[in-house]
Amino acid sequence: MSTKNIILTSVVVLVAVLVVAGCGGPQLNTGTVESPKIIQAYGEAEIKSAPDLAKISLAVETRYPTAVNAVEENARLASAVREALLAFGLAEEDIVTGSYQLYSYREWFEGQPAGEEEPQAFHAINEIIVTTVKLDSVGEIIDTAVSAGANNINYISFEIDNPQELLLQALKKAAEQATMKAEAIADGSGENITGLHSIREERADYIPYRFQDEMLEEKMGMGGAATPIAPGQVTVRAAVVAEFSF
Repeated sequence: MSTKNIILTSVVVLVAVLVVAGCGGPQLNTGTVESPKIIQAYGEAEIKSAPDLAKISLAVETRYPTAVNAVEENARLASAVREALLAFGLAEEDIVTGSYQLYSYREWFEGQPAGEEEPQAFHAINEIIVTTVKLDSVGEIIDTAVSAGANNINYISFEIDNPQELLLQALKKAAEQATMKAEAIADGSGENITGLHSIREERADYIPYRFQDEMLEEKMGMGGAATPIAPGQVTVRAAVVAEFSF
């Protein structure tokens, strides 16, 4: 092949390559994309509210040398407690079984001869959950149950029947706080917020007001016609994490 033909062939191939490269193939963008400028802020809110519902955890506990006796006596006392609560004015659906346990254990006593096996005992526990909207009657309900045979009060929980509205209010306040924080940060930096980039719920819950064992023992030891139980406020909490562009 002559030199002239070789040069002509090379020119044709080069033109073909340039045509293919310029027809719809990926284009290399040599420009840089600027990352968005973001301010992240955490917002939280807490709302206090009066409860409208009370849950009382009662228990009937029996201990006997035999399982049969422990179970039978427990059933008798639990039935008596239920009947007394119904007579007080509570509905069937307001009195439910929370849990039931039966277990055995060995009783040790001081002065027991060495090598002598501890006597076996059986412990039956019947938990009864009482729900009521009559918050002023909680003390009377407890006294009624104890008089009928309940011998343990696990807790009293003051709650909100439907906390959804309060949870939404708390989330709104948390979002407002996050916005104010971001605006303050931007203003202090000589910038302006231009928009909301993202936002997410961090938490939204409420905490019932609960009387525990020690508090109940103190209240029940005060005497009087009825155990004095005054409901405290429940706490609704919410938090969000928001990102704002500037």
